[in-house]
Amino acid sequence: MGGVFYRLKMDFFNKQTFQFCRNLIQVLLSALFLVSVFSSLTFAAQPDLSERATIMMPRSSKTLILDLAIAGGRTVAVGWRGHILLSDDDGTNWRQVKTPTRDMLTGIYFADDKRGWAVGHSAVILATEDGGETWNLQSSAPAEERPLFDVIVIGEYGFAVGAYAKFMVTHNGGKSWQPSEFIIRQDEAEANKELDDEEPLPFDYHLNSIARSVAGIYYIAAEAGFIFRSDDGGHTWQELPSPYGGSLFGVLPLDGEKLIVYGLRGHIFRSENGGQNWEPIETGTTSLLTDAATLKNGSIIVTGMGGVILSSADKGKSFTLRQPNRISLTSVVKTKSDALIIAGERGAKFVDLPGN
Repeated sequence: MGGVFYRLKMDFFNKQTFQFCRNLIQVLLSALFLVSVFSSLTFAAQPDLSERATIMMPRSSKTLILDLAIAGGRTVAVGWRGHILLSDDDGTNWRQVKTPTRDMLTGIYFADDKRGWAVGHSAVILATEDGGETWNLQSSAPAEERPLFDVIVIGEYGFAVGAYAKFMVTHNGGKSWQPSEFIIRQDEAEANKELDDEEPLPFDYHLNSIARSVAGIYYIAAEAGFIFRSDDGGHTWQELPSPYGGSLFGVLPLDGEKLIVYGLRGHIFRSENGGQNWEPIETGTTSLLTDAATLKNGSIIVTGMGGVILSSADKGKSFTLRQPNRISLTSVVKTKSDALIIAGERGAKFVDLPGN
């Protein structure tokens, strides 16, 4: 979910780099977002923090959390200034562990109960082999100002995605990472058209989230409504028809070819054919949507800004809106025991929703 927070900040503060026509609306959104949600945080030119250990804080469990992951029976949370926290009791209690960075951590993924990776600002990639107890810095590129937002590792292959089409790959199970070109597969007509262009524009939109279906199909949700699909293990990507011109912050593969994408202004779109066609789903909210998870009973939970929690009992065909408070939410996971943990601007905690 970290792509939401960073991208909005960059659009507001880094005025020399954004393209006016593309980002005007996003600039206005980011101003409102920052003032109303994270007014205590500021973004400016900062020194390289990627080589400095995070500060251990007594109340770290109450600070901004941007993403959650499950490592066996443990829940792992990442967020503000390199914080990583562990919970072994379904989110009731949390403890902070040391990390080699103070950069904001925006995404986390565990391949099993021991091996995991966290990514974030300065394009940092951290790795653990002991369930999150200790972490080492595998990669960073602070000079690029292209943070990473999400990461996934399946077997020997893995990908980390981020700002301005930042795309990192691993071919050895996450032991090392290399920058790679994000290759969009084209049909023959599109390829010939590009050859005729004198200066084809590179793809430099933000890649906000990556996910993999049970069938092995990868999906990426991106800025400006872009959605990509890979059927060849992530080597090449096909641009899917877009149902919406605004940014999409997440994609949740369901069973078969079904999936949902979600993003700005409460938008959720559902597809039953792998993203070739989309149906808009009524959500009852215009809040920015940040993350989604499925429970064992098939229910879908989607979180958002302003305390929004959406739940679906029919595989995403309809959603019920709950808004118990106005505390903005950034991530949601189900634990091994099928408990639901949500995270946001005031840390992470267990939540009990009626009917789930």
